[in-house]
Amino acid sequence: MFENYDLFSTVIQLQPGGVAEPGDSGDERQWTLSAFHAADDRAVHSHVWERHPGGHEVLVVLSGSLRVHLRDEGLVTTVTAGRAVLVPPGRWHRLSVDEPGDLLSITPRTGTEHETAVA
Repeated sequence: MFENYDLFSTVIQLQPGGVAEPGDSGDERQWTLSAFHAADDRAVHSHVWERHPGGHEVLVVLSGSLRVHLRDEGLVTTVTAGRAVLVPPGRWHRLSVDEPGDLLSITPRTGTEHETAVA
């Protein structure tokens, strides 16, 4: 189909063979492309660690400023508008908001895990 999509309400599934189509993020065998309004820490689930053993997660800050935390390494990096970070496969990470803005993510769903962050 030749349409345009609101990435803030539609997830694009990236499938084998170079196929991309609108869908949801429920299929763990897919890679997804999506965008989020990051108004505050709740919007990016800062209380949850996650990891994606199926590949790198690409996080692109379109506006505002976010921090990406890597748990096991104890590293934190600030990502500002127009910048991106590649989260290595299988690394526990979480996000927090410094300045409200918009985030674009390309995420491998295979084997994704979540854990509640301890305060």
